[in-house]
Amino acid sequence: MSEPKKVTPFFLYLLILAMPAGPANGEHPLGPNEERGSTARQHRVLPPAVTEQQEYYDLCGCCEKDLQCEMTEKAIRWKDGKKYDSVTSWKVKWDYAYNRSSHACFADNFRVTMNVVFRLPRWTCPEPVSQALVDKWTPYITNLVEHENGHRDLALTAAHDLTRAVAEMPPARTCSDLDAAVDAMSREWMKKLDEDQALFDAHTGHGFAQGVMFP
Repeated sequence: MSEPKKVTPFFLYLLILAMPAGPANGEHPLGPNEERGSTARQHRVLPPAVTEQQEYYDLCGCCEKDLQCEMTEKAIRWKDGKKYDSVTSWKVKWDYAYNRSSHACFADNFRVTMNVVFRLPRWTCPEPVSQALVDKWTPYITNLVEHENGHRDLALTAAHDLTRAVAEMPPARTCSDLDAAVDAMSREWMKKLDEDQALFDAHTGHGFAQGVMFP
């Protein structure tokens, strides 16, 4: 198996990701609130809406050589021109309402929506195969999924951190200022996430250290 086959890249759509985490009631208090009369405003972030789906490319090789050749042919071509066994991607959007006063603007009901898509190989040989080949495939695909889940989990953790940071933001003078602050925060988050993902691949050897290799 060539080295590129051990790499599992990822990519981002838009700006932010989400994590299904938070208090049981799905609410977090925001930062310092401006009072209206004697009652302080309450702000919250809503639980992220996260969905996951798997997409597969089928492999039908019934011997090790045929399976290897088919994997090389059908593997996913990435933007760097190389082919990879699997890719995890996520489409993300976020929105929030304005909570205005005469002197300030708060983010209210901040919510992230994310759809995670795993694209993976699926082996479905129509004929009986040797137990030896099964014993090679099983740990490979298990470890491959584990590695992809690691990329996903980093994104989810970062999204949770971003959501909490937005929740704790102080009010802005204007809603335009608020939009600019949220945008700047999300860009910083995206930069850090890229660094964390690269570090994860460096530590795992793009999954090789986790057993992502076949045969």
